[in-house]
Amino acid sequence: MNLIDALDLAPASSAVEGVLRETNSPAHERHARGALIFRPGRFVTPFLIVDGAIRLDHPTADDSTVLLALPGDLLGLEQLHGRPQSTFGRAIVDTIIAPLGPMPDAAWRELLVNRLIVRQEHAAQLGRLRFGPAPERIRALLLLLAGRATYGPLRSTQQPTGAEDDRMSCELPRLSDMAALTDIAPETVSRVISSMRRTGLIAREAGRRVRLSTQLVYVAGEMPRGMTRSRTREEI
Repeated sequence: MNLIDALDLAPASSAVEGVLRETNSPAHERHARGALIFRPGRFVTPFLIVDGAIRLDHPTADDSTVLLALPGDLLGLEQLHGRPQSTFGRAIVDTIIAPLGPMPDAAWRELLVNRLIVRQEHAAQLGRLRFGPAPERIRALLLLLAGRATYGPLRSTQQPTGAEDDRMSCELPRLSDMAALTDIAPETVSRVISSMRRTGLIAREAGRRVRLSTQLVYVAGEMPRGMTRSRTREEI
């Protein structure tokens, strides 16, 4: 995904796209999985996430307040108000960002509104990461990392229509990151991933990448025996 593809998640005007093409295309930064991109107290140039995902943690909070930023999200806005960052930002997979150069005020206003729309869409999808059985949460996370939205409650009787791309793939984050984002114990995450591999819902590719079956859009897999659904919500 390139910068303009990230913008296409909620298309900006041609004027904004032109400014971004001119000022930011050469400035892409690559961060490996686990890299700390920013920390509290530092000033960060506003940037767009072009590819990958960034975990956001408040320094004094527990995992219940962990947030996830995805391609198309705009971060570092604190600097526009003369304020430093208030969170840690760490890449949970290999990530590409595009720092934003100077832009006219009108372009900034339009970009901010445009990115707010994207963030609202992402917020609706991120809510699925902390509700429902463990396989549903992991399934939602994998589909988000693959750039696919989830399609509502799981129904094991649903079948793909044939229109879905059968080449979905994503990089697997560390177990600790997956556990924090989904509010599931790390050992439970490990069991769910193993179960998905056994049933063919995911398959290993090169390195840390896995290929996602189109079945995963509809079926998360069964809860392995003895598995804890959640660290804090046993009734879900």
